[in-house]
Amino acid sequence: MALANGLAWSLIVPPFQVPDENAHYAYVQQVAERGTLPRASANPGPLSPAQDVVLADLLTYGVIGNPRNLAPFSEVQQQVLAGAEAHHLSALGSGDALSATGNPPLYYALQAVPYRLAGRGVLDKLVAMRVLSALISAFTVLAIYLFLSELLPASPWAWTAGALAAAFQPLFAFMSAGVNNDSLLYLAGAGLLWAIARAFRRGLGPASGALIGGFLGLGVLAKFTLLGLAPAAALAVAVLLLRADRKERTRALQGAAWAAALSLAPLAVYALLSASVWDRGLIPGGVGSVAGKPGHAFSFREEVSHVWQLFLPRLWMRAQFSYYPLWNTWFVGFIGRFGWNDYGFAAWAYQVARVLCIAGGALALAELVRRRDAVRRRLGELAIYALALAGLCVVIGAQSYRYLIANGGVFEQARYLLPVLGLYAAVAALAVRAGGRRWGPLVGATVVLLAIGHDLWAQAITIARYYT
Repeated sequence: MALANGLAWSLIVPPFQVPDENAHYAYVQQVAERGTLPRASANPGPLSPAQDVVLADLLTYGVIGNPRNLAPFSEVQQQVLAGAEAHHLSALGSGDALSATGNPPLYYALQAVPYRLAGRGVLDKLVAMRVLSALISAFTVLAIYLFLSELLPASPWAWTAGALAAAFQPLFAFMSAGVNNDSLLYLAGAGLLWAIARAFRRGLGPASGALIGGFLGLGVLAKFTLLGLAPAAALAVAVLLLRADRKERTRALQGAAWAAALSLAPLAVYALLSASVWDRGLIPGGVGSVAGKPGHAFSFREEVSHVWQLFLPRLWMRAQFSYYPLWNTWFVGFIGRFGWNDYGFAAWAYQVARVLCIAGGALALAELVRRRDAVRRRLGELAIYALALAGLCVVIGAQSYRYLIANGGVFEQARYLLPVLGLYAAVAALAVRAGGRRWGPLVGATVVLLAIGHDLWAQAITIARYYT
């Protein structure tokens, strides 16, 4: 279902209307055509002639940020595009991939395969690359399903409902429709949550440790944002080591060694290649950064305040925002802001969504209260999931502050929270389980139908945004 939904979105969303898709395509093109990584320049030059002509003929930069401007879809515009593709212009650009330049190369190396296998045209290659992103999203949902199966082992219907709620989450599906390294990041985040839950249920051993380290290493080579989940993974390993008795201590130590090796080795190899082969820093400009001109002076106290206010009430602090990020950025964005953050649902829809989310959250909370003895026994595990969310928020907030002082603008978007989409699915699964054996399947069916309706509605407003 996740794969089918991702493919549907990939057909609906016009080329290069997923955030930064032009930059990510340019990165893949650099890897596939030259076998090298892009390098940032003080004055970024044009992309490849082939890509720039298609971007121009698609009116890309006139559509982005302008909801009244439709995407090209007339027969005349199609003929113009076909003519541009038929000229087989050079696929070699300036070597700069814009905002994607500083990213690690794993996602782009994977995308180089469909890029090389597809036809010669930019749009043919983009379609093939979008298929791979949709496939990655399907594995992300599979990892979420496995996470729920370890988290709530006695409630199979809740696993299905929670995983389908994630599969039809429209922001996730929209992002999975495009070429963007976030899709591999989401897989790594979901896989890491599964690996941690599996280790708590089955004990820390070589297999559990390898899964934790493998997904952490995968995520770091996809996008450095996953470093926000590293403290939770490290704490999980430490707690499981302390819990291991004498008989299990050797096995647990082996698991910890595997976790450390598979998480640190990819980063070490990447650092070595960056310094010796690619001639670039390990983390150019910072975690997931976008280059910009210097702004006002950095202040650690101000940064802490910025991170706090980005996700929590302001309290006594000096106001950092003229709006309420928890609502405007995170809730509204998660329910649905699409394109380059330039269109979404009607205002009343977010109010309805708030009521439904409160109801679902209340059911999940009631289930936790009802099973408080089990919650008390698993408090350490639950604290680690909370730390994963908090760590991700800190990384997002820190980068948001650095971007603000460097560029004077705001960059945060709800899509940055999707590495912990599994926790959203867990809340949905808990709400389903609150119905018990009698009402649980009915609650689960309601959750899934609401998720499908939410997704179809998002597809409808996307069609309206670009084609009517």
